[in-house]
Amino acid sequence: MSDRHAQIERDWKGPRPAVSVVVLTLNEEINIEECLASCAFSDDVHVLDSGSTDRTCEIARRAGATVHVHPFESHGKQHNWATDNIDMKHDWVFHLDADERFTPEIIEEIERLLERVPSESGFYVLNKLMFMGRWIKRSSGYPAYQMRLFHKERMRFCDYGHAQREEPGGVIGFLKEPYLHYSFCKGLHDWFEKHNRYSSLEARQFIESDSRLPKLRELVSGGAIERRRAWKRVSYRVPMWPTMRYLAILFMLGGIFEGRAGRTYARLLATYEQMIRVKLTLLRSARAGGRHASEVDSYRVASLVAFDAKDSQPESARQTTGETTGAGVGETVGEMDRERIGDLHGRTNETDETDVTGQLIPEASPWTFKQKVLRALWMLVGKPLFRVSFHNWYGVRRGLLRLFGAKVGKDVRVRPSVNVEVPWNLDLRDGAIIGDYAVLYSLGRITVGERTIISQYAHLCAGTHDHTDRRFPLIRDPIEIGPDAWIGADAYVGPNVKVGRLSVLGARSSTYKDLAPETVYVGNPSHALKKRELH
Repeated sequence: MSDRHAQIERDWKGPRPAVSVVVLTLNEEINIEECLASCAFSDDVHVLDSGSTDRTCEIARRAGATVHVHPFESHGKQHNWATDNIDMKHDWVFHLDADERFTPEIIEEIERLLERVPSESGFYVLNKLMFMGRWIKRSSGYPAYQMRLFHKERMRFCDYGHAQREEPGGVIGFLKEPYLHYSFCKGLHDWFEKHNRYSSLEARQFIESDSRLPKLRELVSGGAIERRRAWKRVSYRVPMWPTMRYLAILFMLGGIFEGRAGRTYARLLATYEQMIRVKLTLLRSARAGGRHASEVDSYRVASLVAFDAKDSQPESARQTTGETTGAGVGETVGEMDRERIGDLHGRTNETDETDVTGQLIPEASPWTFKQKVLRALWMLVGKPLFRVSFHNWYGVRRGLLRLFGAKVGKDVRVRPSVNVEVPWNLDLRDGAIIGDYAVLYSLGRITVGERTIISQYAHLCAGTHDHTDRRFPLIRDPIEIGPDAWIGADAYVGPNVKVGRLSVLGARSSTYKDLAPETVYVGNPSHALKKRELH
């Protein structure tokens, strides 16, 4: 046993439930040490290896685990082989993958559970998927359960798709505490390789044994796991399911609020769904041609370019790779990462060349992720409702603007044809009126004073770009219009302009400078015509 693991076992002060742990491995030298460190509570840890060619077995032995080697046939058979052939010290067994970790909380729950001598055959266990340095609860569909803790005399497994299922029989319970799952420690190239295999197995499973549509009672009754499996069979027949799943993860499960990690994982799952459907098409075609599904090498269908995703991993797991992929002879993971799919991480190709005599491509978006989401919701939901509201439903439109963050005073009247760009940058004071087809281009803040009138087709533009900077950065200077002013029809007010109280900007006039109070301006650019006098 290595000094580090001996120290971990000596320092462990928590519970020590009577559980044997079996860790399934294949080339897991990146993960195995941390995984076994989390198993320090158990006095019976076994590693069942499928034929690793790296240092997995060496590291496992040094950590004090008992290592067994058995060629991989399937997940179900591998689990059953462990039960039948490994001399385990305890009746209760926990199966763990090398990229998974125990937590003190789940160890405590297992100890409390075994103290009551449970009669169940096994227990479903939650996992918390960690990606890009955070737990992606919504995007991963949490809570999702897998059979992990079971009595070795009461549980057998059968294969299903790329995974295994417990054979029917016996009572199944649930644990409340999750373990941690670091699915991406070996890089996205490993994730794609695994899911290329998984998608082939799922497609074959559906074609060969489980292609019937579930009955209605299977979709709405029974346990959560049974319902989930039934709906999965339905999804194989739904057109555009990969796109629908992507949108569902983002907007129904709330993955869009988990930042770049949530969006990236949603795209990965949609890609996986697409891989399954491409392979289903191939297998159906083979079946129509009289060939059995097993004759089709579906592992080669829809194979994806693998790439390194070191930015999504913990520092301890980052590796540099020159591994050749299937994209072309001699093309390496690192080279393809930036060229083909670097946008997955929000990166651009650092070797892009630009004409030094002209303008560069504009800078990256200055909007935060939250602002992008709100703008998308405004364009997809807020604006359409705003436009279709009846002409005198001013209260409805005031409510919509307030819902999206605008400050709207009493008796403000905004016509339905007004174009509002960013509602939360608006401050419309009591009694303000905005006429038909006016444009409130509120990239910066726009303040419209009490009783001020903005006539039809007027354009208030609170945004511009720095044309002297090659990055062409956005400038969001505010516009402030004082009380009792009037911006005439088709007039233009530029950014960083203040319009004084009782000032008037005549029809089709333009101003790029402040307008003095109680003055009438006309022309392009505008000039003072006379004082404004009210009678």
